[in-house]
Amino acid sequence: MKLFLKCIIYLLLIVCLTAATILLYKAHPEVQLAFIIPGIFIFAYSVINDDIGVKQKLRFSKEK
Repeated sequence: MKLFLKCIIYLLLIVCLTAATILLYKAHPEVQLAFIIPGIFIFAYSVINDDIGVKQKLRFSKEK
């Protein structure tokens, strides 16, 4: 249940972050925001991925 609650909270955080980003970009379309906004989303993704603990493994299989 804790994982489900975390997912809901993070989903709401991402929706709010996206809405705030759109409103901020509409009000101030400076060039610097083109670099700051993706950095914020990358940081949020890394925090969420580390906190939830879902590990994705890449497996390369050798076929003979």
